[in-house]
Amino acid sequence: MSGTGRRIAAGLDESQVFCLFKCAVKDDDTLVDSIIDRLYRKLKEFDQERAEDTVGLIVDRDAAAGSRFTALLNDLWPDHRAQIAA
Repeated sequence: MSGTGRRIAAGLDESQVFCLFKCAVKDDDTLVDSIIDRLYRKLKEFDQERAEDTVGLIVDRDAAAGSRFTALLNDLWPDHRAQIAA
């Protein structure tokens, strides 16, 4: 799709665009690797110990992994819109 000038068809709602994006990312191993590499480096720059602990939980398929990962991402990239609305 890159460089072809194609655009997402008009009339799709946000959830449909998200689903298309998610499918495209999942189908491209190189893109997935790039995203994971960049995210892991960013998490380690932000808080190395927490990043390593969280990744360990994810690798071990620990039940707490999802909530720990979400909390780490929220701390890394806080939703400024929510702060403004509050």
